[in-house]
Amino acid sequence: MGSSQSYPGLTEDLLEDYTNLTYLKKGEILHLMKKFNSIDPVKLEADYHHRFSKEDITNKFGVFKNNPFSDRMFRVFSSKQDDCFSFEDLLDVCSVMSADCPLDVKATWAFRIFDLDEDNQISARDVCEIMDRLTSPDAATGDRCIHECDKEKIAKIILEEINMDESRSIGLTEFKYMMSRITEFETSFYFRL
Repeated sequence: MGSSQSYPGLTEDLLEDYTNLTYLKKGEILHLMKKFNSIDPVKLEADYHHRFSKEDITNKFGVFKNNPFSDRMFRVFSSKQDDCFSFEDLLDVCSVMSADCPLDVKATWAFRIFDLDEDNQISARDVCEIMDRLTSPDAATGDRCIHECDKEKIAKIILEEINMDESRSIGLTEFKYMMSRITEFETSFYFRL
């Protein structure tokens, strides 16, 4: 797959650290660096920690293109909260989305992504927006697939079923418990590198 020597800044020691600190294998990290470096090798050679824009990353890494939560992934995983990624930011998101990432870690990050208003709770408003993101509007009319009153009913039912402390929203602990009960969660909160 190539040696880490071909990527300025990515030393054998750093590659070993990345392997130990993520759920990624050495070959996966090198593959990601090869693609990341191809965005603009000159910028990366000048500054190993260069931050590429969401557009640059999305153009090179197709897994973000049609994901209805890609904006949230960039918000949550951007270490500078600037919707740009350094190589280490990219490693973080790919590590969480890897098959080897434990369920508890995946659920923690999923909670942050789905907490759309960033208030440390998933509320009815968050659930309604999640439904909007997951259902495309009708191409001909632009109408949503789920009407507002139906979304509110669905959100209420979800919150009643999941909410353990009767706070009318879902906290991290409740969310993690819920995800541990959904067998498909680990395989659906995943993307192939």
